[in-house]
Amino acid sequence: MISPKYFICLLLTIFLFGIPGSEASSDSYQQIRADYQSLVKSSQQQRQRTNWEKIIKRLDRFARQNPNYAKSENIYFLKAKTWHGLAYASGATADARKARDAYLLVADRYPASSLADDSLFRSADLSEELLSDFPAAYDAYRRVVEDYPTGDMFNRAKKRLAGLPVPKDAYLISRVHGENSRIDQLRFWSGPDKTRVVLDLDNKVKYKANLLKGKNPRLYIDLWQAESGSSVSPTISVNDGLLRQIRTSRYDKERMRVVLDLFQLQDFKVFALDNPFRIVVDVIGKRLQMAKKSQPELRALPQQSDQSIAGILERHPSVNQAPLHVPQQQEDEGIKLIVVDAGHGGKDPGAVGPNRTREKDVTLKMAKYLAEQLRKELKCEVRLTRSDDRYLKLRDRTSYANKVDADLFISLHANANKNRKAYGLETYFLNLAKNNQAAEVAARENGTTLEEVSHLEAILFDLMANAKINESSRLATEVQQAMVKGLKPHYSDIKDLGVRQGPFHVLLGATMPSVLVETAFISNHREEKRLNSSTYQKRVASAIVRGVKNYAATLEQVAKR
Repeated sequence: MISPKYFICLLLTIFLFGIPGSEASSDSYQQIRADYQSLVKSSQQQRQRTNWEKIIKRLDRFARQNPNYAKSENIYFLKAKTWHGLAYASGATADARKARDAYLLVADRYPASSLADDSLFRSADLSEELLSDFPAAYDAYRRVVEDYPTGDMFNRAKKRLAGLPVPKDAYLISRVHGENSRIDQLRFWSGPDKTRVVLDLDNKVKYKANLLKGKNPRLYIDLWQAESGSSVSPTISVNDGLLRQIRTSRYDKERMRVVLDLFQLQDFKVFALDNPFRIVVDVIGKRLQMAKKSQPELRALPQQSDQSIAGILERHPSVNQAPLHVPQQQEDEGIKLIVVDAGHGGKDPGAVGPNRTREKDVTLKMAKYLAEQLRKELKCEVRLTRSDDRYLKLRDRTSYANKVDADLFISLHANANKNRKAYGLETYFLNLAKNNQAAEVAARENGTTLEEVSHLEAILFDLMANAKINESSRLATEVQQAMVKGLKPHYSDIKDLGVRQGPFHVLLGATMPSVLVETAFISNHREEKRLNSSTYQKRVASAIVRGVKNYAATLEQVAKR
């Protein structure tokens, strides 16, 4: 039996100190920061690892308890500084890597913050001084110079950058995010005189290709800080007369190895493309007679639904032509399911307006209004790619639309331009760049270079996955016209920027008519104010619904002919 004296002492202990092991909900950020400052001033306290780890745990706890904290980047920046201090105190490489990862997390999650360039510089300093990882240091300093030319770290980063050797394939140096990059998919295409293999990854990686000659030649590619996704088979049989099979396995703790077992080889090329990041391998040579198919064959691996590229081509083979061709679907059963995509989200805020309006917030609200009105007006099912503030990769958005067998895909965005006076509405659909001007538009919209756009052959089978380019063009036209017509009676200075086309990555891979709608320029003061208005958001949604209804009407007319 517990004595009264013991019970009273226990109550006093809980009252004064709280329950042992419980989270201290009253712990404020200011108090944690003050304790951190006290720690860095005491050389004696710095020698004890637990003092650093306590600060880190308290910051993690505060972040969990305050997910909407106004200055959340300060939490993670202080956490990175704490790991940084521990790394110097312990001299442990693992602590230095954690500090570097923490700084890069701040830079990647809060690119518009004044702490972003400081975080990049500090990560570079760690890479250079403690980790002797000069390529990673070069990459981080380069990001400061290129992305933050007006920041307070620019001059220091520029000076440090000049003192480092330029690494080979500098633009391919992996950015450390605390976890491995992932191989999402392996694909191949068998042409008349070469086989092309593409490795789709969720992030950039450092890689190196090597050739083993002999009776049974092998070409292998090592990828640092990478892992194989669950959908990638360890062995993929090809047997097209050039390439026997593709094998994927872990080589050591740092590297994944992709091996191409060859019949024979005359030459090979390996290069990378961005947005989304992928490594392209061309195996060049004369095929052995054992090859079963003489027509070019396009395959996506692993095999997916009937709407996969391979499925489309098998159902509609080209008879007399070598060039790839994906015919339009002959029958249309109407619009039953629409996927609405709210652009950006989570760690990707999208464009940010002069008054700090974030594109991701505007597009989410507008997407919900659009979904509601589409259900009401078209009596169809509507699904959102995201219904809250979460990050989605570009390819996952159209992959979801494909998975649910959507009839339409509509991606909502807010435009931006360095020229604050730029304004207006425009709608995009996916297509090849027809001329130099169109290529320039695609390069600018994708954030890539003209040279990368010129590698369109490398993503040809991505583009051909969209068997509805003509319908996408028609849908884009109806939506654009409806927006201009619907908004002009209510607002002055509604500018029709028209319908545009090009290889825009957010639309890649969709197997249904798909469009990207730029609802206004968030960089323009007047239009930023409109984007923040629920009335404007609802009117844009209503106009898009009218455009979709007009498009549906044209489908019915075509079906009756």
